[in-house]
Amino acid sequence: MDLFHESLVGSASLEVPPCPGWRCCLRTWRGWSLLPSWPPTRTSRLEPFNKPLHLFHTSLLVCRMSLTTHAGNLTLTTVLWFDNQAEEAAKFYTSVFPNSKILRSQRYSEAGQEVHGQEPGSILFVEFDIDGHRFSGLNGGPHVTFNHAVSFMIDCADQKEVDYYWGKLSEGGDVTKQECGWLADKFGVSWQVVPKRLKEMLVSEDVAAAGRASVAMMGMKKLDIEGLEKAFKGE
Repeated sequence: MDLFHESLVGSASLEVPPCPGWRCCLRTWRGWSLLPSWPPTRTSRLEPFNKPLHLFHTSLLVCRMSLTTHAGNLTLTTVLWFDNQAEEAAKFYTSVFPNSKILRSQRYSEAGQEVHGQEPGSILFVEFDIDGHRFSGLNGGPHVTFNHAVSFMIDCADQKEVDYYWGKLSEGGDVTKQECGWLADKFGVSWQVVPKRLKEMLVSEDVAAAGRASVAMMGMKKLDIEGLEKAFKGE
């Protein structure tokens, strides 16, 4: 945040453009000098500055951080890069999690097809909300794939919630990636399905008990609260 502090001061509304690794994105941003470097800097002139994004390929998992200053509020949007399953994924996730909904979608146009290589009219972005957490699914092609370096942790109140989310999210996923409460869903996105009680055990002042719970966790795939409690108590 400090990096953008000077630029944000005195601005009623300002959005930082996404990382130029989005080689399929041809949007034009006003008021920013989009050079082949990151982060962007404000232009020295006040007239609108219209340049297309400098495009280059990145092999990193793409995440966008949108900074909008409305009375100091910060909005973060997690962007998930898919080959062509963004809409399917959005429908799936909003069916699994309560208080979720699809917000809007954007389609590819003929503009820039020589760069993005996608069929005009096909889905580019699908924005959706999971209980207040904003996501955007991007159909960017097969250049980038998911791995467990980035995962989403679900804090579960009880075993019933653990069973529900594990069952829903693991369906069709790679079973070889299931370990210690971690799983990969059918799209390759990694999740940690964790009971809140385990977190309490692991930070217990009883170091020996916390160690026993940790060892028990490492031997599990789906986490079992009863088994963790027995290990914690030394039974």
